[in-house]
Amino acid sequence: MDEGAGEREARRILIVDDRELVRFVMERALEKLNVVCELSVASGGREALEAVEEGGFDLIITDLKMPDIDGVELTEGIRARGFDAAVVWITAYGCTRFDAEAKRLGVFRCVEKPLEVKMMREVALEALESRGSPADV
Repeated sequence: MDEGAGEREARRILIVDDRELVRFVMERALEKLNVVCELSVASGGREALEAVEEGGFDLIITDLKMPDIDGVELTEGIRARGFDAAVVWITAYGCTRFDAEAKRLGVFRCVEKPLEVKMMREVALEALESRGSPADV
């Protein structure tokens, strides 16, 4: 997070993936956004739901396939609780098979692995811009 940002509020981003390396790479990539951000990570859907309930997020980036609660169930849980954060799904299984669920749940975008750092930064910025004011969840 950029400490010298003055009065701008930090955008809150939650990265959810059961693989530590993916969380690490995503966190490092998003630290270099041109936006003041507060980054949090969760290793699974249950942990992510707890984090969401504790505080609002502007953007949630989640893997679709996780052992406890998958990305679709996580997004359903977020929406059922009345939170309206931008959600980006990441998957190695192809996005088209999740089109109906993504539309139903208002998912901002689905991105296929392997992830490209530059593209993930661009998607994150677009998603944050679509949200308007910080922490609108």
